[in-house]
Amino acid sequence: MKFKIARDDIHEALQKVVSVIPQRSTISMTQNIYLKAEGKKVELSATDLEITMVTEVEAKVQESGAIAIPGRLINDIIRELPNVDLMFESDENFRLNFKSEFGDYNIAGENPTEFPQKPKLDKFKEVTIANEWLRNLISKTMFTCSTDELRPALTGVYFEIGEQRIQSVATDGHRLALLKYQDETMPEEDITAIISTRALNFAQRSMESEGNSGMLIGEKHALFQMDGTQLYARLIDEIYVEYSKVIPSEINLEMLINTSQFYSSVKRVSLFSNPITSQIILKIFKDHIDIQAEDVDYGGQAQESIPCEFTGNEFVIGFNARYLHDMLRHVDTPQIRMQFVRPDYAVLLRPVDLPEGEEQLMLLMPIRLEQV
Repeated sequence: MKFKIARDDIHEALQKVVSVIPQRSTISMTQNIYLKAEGKKVELSATDLEITMVTEVEAKVQESGAIAIPGRLINDIIRELPNVDLMFESDENFRLNFKSEFGDYNIAGENPTEFPQKPKLDKFKEVTIANEWLRNLISKTMFTCSTDELRPALTGVYFEIGEQRIQSVATDGHRLALLKYQDETMPEEDITAIISTRALNFAQRSMESEGNSGMLIGEKHALFQMDGTQLYARLIDEIYVEYSKVIPSEINLEMLINTSQFYSSVKRVSLFSNPITSQIILKIFKDHIDIQAEDVDYGGQAQESIPCEFTGNEFVIGFNARYLHDMLRHVDTPQIRMQFVRPDYAVLLRPVDLPEGEEQLMLLMPIRLEQV
């Protein structure tokens, strides 16, 4: 293998794949990057056996070939170089030499045939999604995923595709987030998959700000096809919870409030909440809301009042301030509508005036209040 490439080009490609390398692994080969030169391109791959990232970059290839090399080492060396041309060459003993105008570097590699193969997608179904939509489907739901490994289904985002719509759902049992887009290009046949948050984080970082990405769902893996990059992710093989059963069908009361004001007020007042419970209390009146927090142990307390429109007379409810704050942070519209059944029942948050064909819904369980 022999090729010439600009430092910035290969460094950008390395940055995409090197973060997939696990910090610790019983399989030493997963600490390597698979480097393959062929035609006019160089392909780089990394895997932790759950996620595989593959990207390619243009280069002047003089001899085709492949090698497996220590991923973090090659990345650390190239990161410290300025943007100069680099010449890479490997021999039959799997040693890699690359040269710059500053000097020569030799790295002991391994047989590339021993590097784990890319997953094969059998009987896959494919959709094309605008990058903006895909980014929102991930970011506006993933924050409510569980970290409890005893409930693996809830540690990922549940994608539902079909009937001319695509939606994502995530929940940890205390809160839920759902985002849906209507799209006539989506297939009529239902496609479902649970994808890990780690894989989705890599997908977010790899996709361009504009354009489209392909999403292929197989029996055991999903594949995200982005500009010059492929991300394979092992699906979470579990049955997702019947989340629709916890969404209230009958609403008794509604509150309309400015998102930015509400977000800022909750953020300030929550600084005075108990660090263990993070409890914050909302006292809602027809034309305003009082937001209160108190830390009995340290004697701190705070209260703010901001305007709102409420269909009831007076309503008192408590929340985990961190959860409420996170939900408001993922609302892009100027106003948000909160829908209540009773103080001990799930509350719905719906952004107001979303673009046509978009639906966002969040659900938050309240904290039971002993006394107010």
